[in-house]
Amino acid sequence: MIKDPSTSWDGGPFPYDALAEVGVTPGTSHAGLQDASFELLARRLMTPVTQQAWDELRVVRRRMVAELLLYDVDLEAEIPAAQAALDRAFAAAEPLAPTGPPPSPLPEETARLLDDLIAFDV
Repeated sequence: MIKDPSTSWDGGPFPYDALAEVGVTPGTSHAGLQDASFELLARRLMTPVTQQAWDELRVVRRRMVAELLLYDVDLEAEIPAAQAALDRAFAAAEPLAPTGPPPSPLPEETARLLDDLIAFDV
């Protein structure tokens, strides 16, 4: 499962991000999550931030809300399919070659007007 980088969590970091150091993932069982608190304490990682994240995830309803913000993606299956779709799109795309005659130069009066209107900081 992956998280959209723009996902924000009210009240602090996303709980799974805060607990990643002790191996808590969406695949962690609820019993494993309960054991994570011992790991946090043993490794002296129980800070107010990790405590809040652990509190959020140990309540099933809050954990479900956090997991609703994640995408279940099988990267091994999705990447080849996405690459094939891109290959097809590029094969069907028309080349970016100029068509028609080259553009004619601007009349001198128009070029001078543009030079007067456009100024660059140097």
